[in-house]
Amino acid sequence: MKEVVIAITAASYSGNKGAAAMLQSSIRQLYEKYGTRLKINLMSVYPEEDKEQIPWDFIRIVSCKPEQLLFIAFPLAVLYKVFHFLPPVKSLLLKNKILRAYYETDAVLDEAGISFVDSRGFVMNTYGFVCAAVPMLMGTPVLKYSQAMGTFHSFWNRFLAKWILPKMRLICARGKGTLDNLKGIGIEKNVKLCADGAFTMADDPYYLKQVEAEAQKDAFFNDKVVGLSISSVVRKKCDKLGIDYPKIMTDFIDRLNEDGWNVLIIANGARIHSDKPRNNDLPVCDAVYESVKNKEMVRWYHKEMTAEEIRAYIGKCRFLVASRFHAMIGALQQKVPVLLVGWSHKYQEVLDFFELGQYAIDFSDLTAESLQKEFEKFIQEEETIRGKLDEHYEEVMESSKKNIVYVSEIVDEIVGE
Repeated sequence: MKEVVIAITAASYSGNKGAAAMLQSSIRQLYEKYGTRLKINLMSVYPEEDKEQIPWDFIRIVSCKPEQLLFIAFPLAVLYKVFHFLPPVKSLLLKNKILRAYYETDAVLDEAGISFVDSRGFVMNTYGFVCAAVPMLMGTPVLKYSQAMGTFHSFWNRFLAKWILPKMRLICARGKGTLDNLKGIGIEKNVKLCADGAFTMADDPYYLKQVEAEAQKDAFFNDKVVGLSISSVVRKKCDKLGIDYPKIMTDFIDRLNEDGWNVLIIANGARIHSDKPRNNDLPVCDAVYESVKNKEMVRWYHKEMTAEEIRAYIGKCRFLVASRFHAMIGALQQKVPVLLVGWSHKYQEVLDFFELGQYAIDFSDLTAESLQKEFEKFIQEEETIRGKLDEHYEEVMESSKKNIVYVSEIVDEIVGE
């Protein structure tokens, strides 16, 4: 039977472990459907690191760093669109590895967790546009995996979104907020509502066993553990407002310790060989850990964990306070009550699936006092929260599975063409 070749863009194994969770979930489900026919071209912004971390031999890493995509592949793709009917020119252009990968691909799965959002600004929205435009210029259909989009108030973001989103074969909106944002600019026809794809990432028995062994030998892991997902993204946003995010996190940990809570610091974005903060929470986690008063009541593992290992540790927590979106997803999947410190509607719309949207704090209002007050209120409502998690769990998991149902329906059409 014919091979099924899918390129995945805007996700990597290294760095953002939320993207890694989406990769693991989508690829595993695609493999369950297509078996040995499946071939994946992973268009990676971290090709060297990803080559060390890929778990399957049918994944090919294609270097697709932002500068390669924006300044080389995009102009070449425009030329390809214009001159592809000329064999010598076509042959020359296809010497570019990014163009060649897309040329040999049946469909592109865009797994950006968030795209075309006003607050991301000119550069990031242009990059998101180009990620989709390059394969489209090559004649390869693009499908958007479940993600947040909008608002679309800024001229540039609205222009880019209205130009390219209607041309996609499929858009999976991650929540009602995104659905409404898209509807507001007239995009409905190719849109489906699907919960986040990472909900359906399978547990890894190896990491479950490893984490269980760690918990058994360390008395720290009891029924009073609070997980704390610390984010370099929220830190950067707080810096712009003059909010000392690391100090707030440190003070919060100290207060939790005083109240008898153990705290597990979690980096849901990590690049172990880099000191740069992009997709890397290790530096800010280090800074917070170094400043806490009682390190005996705090655990911090300075390493780059897999998405499955992180989720296994989250499962050992009574509560999670999260500044990373996919740490929140991990908690919800593990039925661990989660309090959010976030920066966009992307958090709210997912919590709303569980009727828990009120347990989100906007970073712009963050202080040590407000966080402590919200946490105390939050834990008082533990029974209600756990009830909501149980009530809506299965429907959310089914909604997440629809990502691959819708994707595979279109892929089947394409491969059969």
